[in-house]
Amino acid sequence: MPPVTTAFVLLYFVLFLIGAVLGYVLEVFFRRFFSAKKWVNPGFLTGPWLPLYGFGVLVMLSFTLLFTNALPEDMPIYNPIGNFGLRDTSGPTVYDLIPISCIAVSLILLEFIAGIVFVKGFKVRLWDYTNMRGNIMGIICPVFNIIWASIAIIYYYGLSPFIYEAAKEIGTFLFGDGEVADVTHSSIIFVVGILYGFFIIDLVKSLNLFHKVRKLIDESGVGQRYEHLKARQKQLSLTASARLYEAMPNSFKTQIEKMERSKQNKASSKFKIWLDNLILIDPSRTKTDGNYDASGRPIKEEEANQ
Repeated sequence: MPPVTTAFVLLYFVLFLIGAVLGYVLEVFFRRFFSAKKWVNPGFLTGPWLPLYGFGVLVMLSFTLLFTNALPEDMPIYNPIGNFGLRDTSGPTVYDLIPISCIAVSLILLEFIAGIVFVKGFKVRLWDYTNMRGNIMGIICPVFNIIWASIAIIYYYGLSPFIYEAAKEIGTFLFGDGEVADVTHSSIIFVVGILYGFFIIDLVKSLNLFHKVRKLIDESGVGQRYEHLKARQKQLSLTASARLYEAMPNSFKTQIEKMERSKQNKASSKFKIWLDNLILIDPSRTKTDGNYDASGRPIKEEEANQ
């Protein structure tokens, strides 16, 4: 594993920022087309970065470097182009399960810790798996654990050699031969420093904002009154709909039932029904409004322990 020099630490800061920005872009498009079905800011920060993904990149790179250089020579692991510093080239082996498992578990723990911090600390739920089978506090669930494990495999076999080489190129580009005294592109490092300044200001401002919002809502009781009003309005709407339906002629009721069955058959294929039953506790609990307000910002968690 490369020596932990000042340049190496600074390179980690650069990679963290790159991962945070790329993760933000990924989440924005995922929520636009698959989750919230609208453009939202997927994080608690105002700027275009998600620290969770930045930490994820560092975790994956670190475990790959650690095990590539720490395992004995008689336990060769995947190293297709002879990089990572010390090893000769080698294809996939059974020992690959060691770094892959560590990466997958670390990503799941990273998601769980981040979720706990925001759900318990700020009463804000940036993602919600409460409708998923086997979820823990709505923060992690088996389906997304499998997704994280798949990402670990894809990263390890498909991306890690290239990310390692890219990290070396970035380090050489920024720090020359590895010593900070031999900086070759101080202007870029200065820009990175400015970006981190904005990031830190954004972090402090956002955390303080969440604290103020939570304190204001708790003290005023607005949240409880809003939830009571929303539940009452929903009940009144259901009662009115039921009365209207009962007042209709039987012929209208028959036509409405036929239309509903037809709509359900078109919208739900056998595969979708099977998938819902496989991964969801109750499809009726699937949220349609997400965890964001009309402006695309995270809303206060309604039931932290749901």
